[in-house]
Amino acid sequence: MKRLQLPKPYHIRGFKIWAYGHPRVQAIMLGCVLFMTVGMFNVITFIGGAGQQSAWLSDISNIALYSVFSAFCFVAPACLNYFGLRATLCAGGIGYAGYAASLWCFNHTGNVPFVIFGGCWCGFSAALLWCAEGTAITSFASENKKGLYVSIFWSIFQFGVVIGASIPVAQNWNAGTNNNSRVGDGTYIGLFILMLIGSCLGLVLYPWQKIIREDGSRVMLEVNKKTFLEELVTSWEVCKRNWWILFFWPMCWAVNYYNIYQSNDFNGVYFTVRGRALNTFISGAVQIPSAWILNLFTDKLPFGRRKRAFVAVIYVFVAINAVWIAGYFTMKKTVFGLSEEERVDVFDSGYPGACAVYVLYGFTDATYNCYAYWFIGALSNRPEELSVYASMFRLLNALCQICAFSLNLNGYSKEFMFGSSWAFVAAGPVFVLPIIKYWLKDTNMGESIEAIEGSAFQVEQPIVETQSEKRS
Repeated sequence: MKRLQLPKPYHIRGFKIWAYGHPRVQAIMLGCVLFMTVGMFNVITFIGGAGQQSAWLSDISNIALYSVFSAFCFVAPACLNYFGLRATLCAGGIGYAGYAASLWCFNHTGNVPFVIFGGCWCGFSAALLWCAEGTAITSFASENKKGLYVSIFWSIFQFGVVIGASIPVAQNWNAGTNNNSRVGDGTYIGLFILMLIGSCLGLVLYPWQKIIREDGSRVMLEVNKKTFLEELVTSWEVCKRNWWILFFWPMCWAVNYYNIYQSNDFNGVYFTVRGRALNTFISGAVQIPSAWILNLFTDKLPFGRRKRAFVAVIYVFVAINAVWIAGYFTMKKTVFGLSEEERVDVFDSGYPGACAVYVLYGFTDATYNCYAYWFIGALSNRPEELSVYASMFRLLNALCQICAFSLNLNGYSKEFMFGSSWAFVAAGPVFVLPIIKYWLKDTNMGESIEAIEGSAFQVEQPIVETQSEKRS
């Protein structure tokens, strides 16, 4: 396969600056889109109860959100491959801003149906956004740098949580315990504006058909334009051909199930608003080095990829169980129904230890997610396959959150939510072991060359952009 040249860098005052079309620049841009959309959404989620007095409104809106999310995950790969990356990212970000706006409205009108609508809109957008993000970040990277690209993306994405969390920290710090456990309008307005900017940022990414990986290979897309129905058939064929992907499902399921316990049954009821906001801020900051620590296992170890996958999954398994053992003792002390004055505040003696547990939950959240994304990237180099795996990953994320929010809404005990969360998150690494042993390859370049030589892919031919990429 002919090795292509990366775009020439710029040299300014002795400094080398990557060209805009460099894959690392595009990974940074992709991280910025998620920084301003999902990062800001996570601020609302991790504050607990969507920033309201109780978790009821959050549970109702999120059940609607993830129901729509799961439904549209089935068609998201076809949408991405038909409409193109930039249009899909933009459409995928706008719904997040709509959700923030609905909560802002609720503070004044108490309009629950509008919040549910905002959740549905956000669910539709999330299916598109996460499919586009997962496909792009695993496609842009060469095989020996997939962990690096995931770390770049995740660090920027989580920096969005850090910046976003600073808004409720600043706005609720001086309120003390006199804010009725509800964040102010300024929090929702600030997040709404950032989400809109992030969705528009998706339109200025470099056309991904033109991106050349760092190893000289091209991020390949099919030259022959397919109909939307044909894209759906292609997605089904990927699943049928690679049936063993079902061993990855438990890890996909577990990824966000535990967030409901951590946010609504721990952070949302144990701490004051000021404490919740500060916890979110610190947790987001800790997730940044967590991603880079995992990168040492996925990219840097002097082994082949299969052995690195095994060592990394052992690290994930040990880290998760150690943190959840510590979390058990904090769970036993959690009491529901406390007034704001009775909850743990940042100046209370019990705050540092409880905060540390929540922050370590964030550390393992980054570890788990980054391993899952690296694992997806290790399964293939072909975008039409990666888009299916990325959507499957988020489909099961959505279904598990519907389940978790429904259980939480129906008053299941903290012990049940904690125990089931721990069981799912611990089982995920165990179930991927058969894939590592039997189906994961040390390289996928062989199948990439076969794809190039086939009729569907022609790397040496002029690049053909999708209709939406031409228009934008």
